[in-house]
Amino acid sequence: MRVRRLGFAAVKGTRHLSRPLVQLTADGPEGDRRYAVADPATGRVLRTVDHPALARVEAEVEDGLLRLRLPDGTVLVGPAEADEADAFGAAGGGTVEGDYWGRPATLRPLDGSHDAALTAYLGRPATVVATERGAVVWGAPVSLVTTGELDRLAGRLRAAGATVPAALDERFRATVTLEADRDPEPGSRLRVGAAVVEVVGRIDRCAVIDADPTTGLRDSRVLRHLEPRDGLPVFGVDARVVTPGSVRVGDPGTPERAAH
Repeated sequence: MRVRRLGFAAVKGTRHLSRPLVQLTADGPEGDRRYAVADPATGRVLRTVDHPALARVEAEVEDGLLRLRLPDGTVLVGPAEADEADAFGAAGGGTVEGDYWGRPATLRPLDGSHDAALTAYLGRPATVVATERGAVVWGAPVSLVTTGELDRLAGRLRAAGATVPAALDERFRATVTLEADRDPEPGSRLRVGAAVVEVVGRIDRCAVIDADPTTGLRDSRVLRHLEPRDGLPVFGVDARVVTPGSVRVGDPGTPERAAH
């Protein structure tokens, strides 16, 4: 096994960008989903499946600034740190109790530098917020897909007369794409680069994988060709970090014996 691709999105739901190196901490990839976009009236985190245009925005954090690049090339720049003196326009507080798929999520609004242009782009009110670690992550913090499972999925699509999307693995937004024939089994441990992860389970999928990440348009029927598990479409596995460390593209992946 070898690492083919690494990636994450600094802002939940934005473009899942390839990375040459990812630092896995005890809480997951450093910088992954550190921010989200929320409805300023309700605190509800916007879902990519409902707002696919969000997936065309590229987010990067550098030198204390959060940069959002819109599809037309416009770059929105503002402080990456939350505004401790304001909570969705109300003086004082600094945090609000938001909502992520029905789960409570503590959100800390930024200074609003990105909000007007992002609202215009999405066509609905939107504000950028900082999140607590794991607050907008549905399962375990690290996700893995394998080239073998991707190849079998592509085969099922071809057999059904469907087009195989380019960069199929990017649609699954995995932290790690491994060159391996099969997904590691739940409960197994894997050393990738300097880190060790333990597989938790299969990942339930939604219709966001049917959208082209470069256009935000639904151009395929990938979801219907996933193999179900307990009645739900699943693909890839999620994992927790056992030993923090850096992972680089090209690093080997080797099974690790669990401690007893």
